[in-house]
Amino acid sequence: MDNTVSKATKKRETWKNGKEFMFSCIGVSVGLGNIWRFPYICYKNGGGAFLIPYFLFMAILAIPQQILQFSYPQFSSMGPAKAWVCCPLFKAWILYYFGSCFTAHLPWTSCSNAWNTENCYSRVLPYNTTTTNTSLTSHNVSSLTGIVPHSTAKTATEEFWQYKVLELTDNIEDMGQIRWTLLLCNVAVSTIVFFCVFRGIKMSGKIMYVAASIPYIFLTILLIRGLTLEGAGQGLRYYFIPRWEELLNLSVWSDAAVQVIYSAGFAAADLVTLSSYNDFHHNLYRDAMIIPLVDAFTSLFAGCVIFVTLGYMATTFNVDIQDVVADGPGIAFMIFPEAISTLPIPQLWSALFFFTLFTVGLDSRIVHLQVVNGALADVYPHVFRSKVKMTSAAVCILTTIIGIPYVYQGGMFVVQLVDWYIASVGSLLIILLESSVLAWIYGSERLSKDIELMVGYPIPRFWQFFWKFITPITTFFIWVVSLVKHRPVTYGAMSYPVWSIGVGWIIAITPLLPLAVNMIYTLAKHPGGLMQRLRESVKPLPNWTKNMDEDLQTRDSDRHAMLL
Repeated sequence: MDNTVSKATKKRETWKNGKEFMFSCIGVSVGLGNIWRFPYICYKNGGGAFLIPYFLFMAILAIPQQILQFSYPQFSSMGPAKAWVCCPLFKAWILYYFGSCFTAHLPWTSCSNAWNTENCYSRVLPYNTTTTNTSLTSHNVSSLTGIVPHSTAKTATEEFWQYKVLELTDNIEDMGQIRWTLLLCNVAVSTIVFFCVFRGIKMSGKIMYVAASIPYIFLTILLIRGLTLEGAGQGLRYYFIPRWEELLNLSVWSDAAVQVIYSAGFAAADLVTLSSYNDFHHNLYRDAMIIPLVDAFTSLFAGCVIFVTLGYMATTFNVDIQDVVADGPGIAFMIFPEAISTLPIPQLWSALFFFTLFTVGLDSRIVHLQVVNGALADVYPHVFRSKVKMTSAAVCILTTIIGIPYVYQGGMFVVQLVDWYIASVGSLLIILLESSVLAWIYGSERLSKDIELMVGYPIPRFWQFFWKFITPITTFFIWVVSLVKHRPVTYGAMSYPVWSIGVGWIIAITPLLPLAVNMIYTLAKHPGGLMQRLRESVKPLPNWTKNMDEDLQTRDSDRHAMLL
């Protein structure tokens, strides 16, 4: 019995070395948003001009917040007591496309498939095959000159995406049937993630070496190949040449700040969880400088890969580049596959591209699972800390079940609804509360001294000014602008029914509910009047300094052993 209890309350895991932590942070910071979201946002908001507010917010928002999110969990060796699981569907889509690459003819290149309609036309077909759909020959020819046959025409890649991968229904009120192929892909992704984490961070940390490195290797290969294509220079000009007048647009600054927050994942508790596994004296300050820069570089680098390909596509199909740029999944699942399909051996380049996307998404998914495991182990250490394998299996099964609504034929409408509202209110408010509480209630001066104790040297005092004023004010500004700019969810030109918008706002405030419940519970358990309860509620708990105390005991023991 005593042995069982001992195992259940075993010591919290730590990283084997700082490199595992670094690669894990890069893995979660560098995600699909760097590849499919950043290039479009940059182009839409002035090209090179957008980089000015982007790097400004990287300096005044991302780096200070990164220091904050590394400091208090490393000091206390405790992760967040709350977590939520991100939508796993993107990885299922990627796995579906990856499997489709191993065919004699890529299925999104022609209009002769069972799912195609009479409105289909192929811009790719003349470049890599002699097979044509004779009923659509006029569409193919006209498309090569940039003339869209009629308003309802769709490219072969669009129809593959909508009618084969998604089998999209008319609206969210018609969810259709489960897409069993996508469900199996989702199960496969969850299974892969389980085998990456079932032995804890000791195993997942080593996997991150590979998972975080592979995308850079493959992106470099794709960029080198893209630079050899005609029109690559045109794509880079569209990407980098500034349109300075856009800087007068408030939404450009708002989009830049949101992109920084979106990419870094500050509100998702990923970085907090990872840093809680650090050794007490790990140099968090150094890592907080490096990781945002790596994130920014990756966004720029991935943008180059995307835009040399889009420039080639515009030149090949004789259309303006703005006619081939698309937001969101459009770049990853329609535009880029179509462009790659015109290259020699398109199966090879398509498999390379989708494997890159898969590895980019995989490392983020691994960390998301660690967030949940870590939160459960911190709140209920006697139950979960010694049962990593069972906990990981349960969470993987749960995420697969949660993902079922997304793999219905109308699941894309659910994805759009969740994506539209999840970051509109709750995420930004969580960041605002986190920075404000640490800087004003816990105290920026105390936090700086904690960091000095951990890293062994004092950090510049100007970071306290950022924590107390710049970061909260900037976050509050973004939050207000996002509320002012907010519009009811749409999918393309289609509006959502009123009831689904209500569901969207429930999704938006859901991340705030654990905070509210915990605040009420904490106030209620203290005696006295309201002000006395508030004073007691903001004091650090006794176990806050447990990690520091254990470190001091270890160092004292080491000194004593040396004297003996």
